[in-house]
Amino acid sequence: MNMKRIKLLGITLLTALIGFSCSSDDDDALTTEVDLNATATKADAHVQTSSLPQPILDYVSTTYPDLTIKKAEIEDDDTYEITLSDETELIFDMQGNFLGIDDDDVDDFGDEDLDPSDLPQNIRDFIAQYFPGVGIDEAERENNANYEVELENGVDLIFNADGEFLGRGEDEDQDYDDDDEDVDPADLPQLILDYIDENYPEQSIIEAEKEDDGYEVTLNNGLELKFDADGAFVSAEDKNGDDEDDENEDD
Repeated sequence: MNMKRIKLLGITLLTALIGFSCSSDDDDALTTEVDLNATATKADAHVQTSSLPQPILDYVSTTYPDLTIKKAEIEDDDTYEITLSDETELIFDMQGNFLGIDDDDVDDFGDEDLDPSDLPQNIRDFIAQYFPGVGIDEAERENNANYEVELENGVDLIFNADGEFLGRGEDEDQDYDDDDEDVDPADLPQLILDYIDENYPEQSIIEAEKEDDGYEVTLNNGLELKFDADGAFVSAEDKNGDDEDDENEDD
C-alpha cells in the first residue's frame, strides 16, 4: 500500500512538473509573440496649421501675438486642440469657435492626462520589460478609452482599455514629421524675415519649423512658405492647396 502511494505521488508530481514546464513555455511564447513594430492609429489626428479654420488663426494671432502654434490636432471628440509655443492648449470647435483653455489638472475637454503611476499595472510592466530604463514623458486616457503613452525617447505606445498593447502610435497624417524642429520666428535666417517683410507686410508668422532640407513658415492668413537651408524662397502654398513659385511671386 505504501509503495502504491509513493508511485501515485511520484506520478502526480511528474504531471505537475510537466504542466508547469508547458505553462512556462506558453508564457515565453506569448512574450516572444509581441510585435513591437506593430502600429496603431492615434486617437488624435495631427493637422497642418495652414489648413486650420481662419477663425482659429485669427484668434491665436490676435490673442497671443507673441506666441506661435507648436502643434494642431483634431481630437476624437471632433474639436481642435492647438498647442502654443508656451505649451498653452486651446480648444476650438470644428467651425473655429474658441471653447476654452485645456487645463491638464482638470478633465474638462475629454482626454484625461494621467500620472504614469496611475496607468494600469500591466501597461507599466510592459514598458518596464520592453523599454527598460526609459521613462514615461506623458500618459493620456483618450475618449475612445485607449491609453496613449509617450516615452522619453519619443516613442508613442497605444494600449486598449484593458491595457493590452495595440502598437506604436501612428499619425493619420502621413506627411507629419514629428522630428521637425519648432523655431522662434526671431531666430529665423534674416533672409527669410526680409522676404516676408517685403512680400507680406500685413501678415505675421504663426508657425515656423526647421526641416531636413530647409524651413517651413506659416503666416496667419494660412499661407505656407518654404525656404531652403540658406533662407532662399522656394515655394508657397495656401490652405486651399494652390501652389506658387518664385516666378509667380515676382510677377
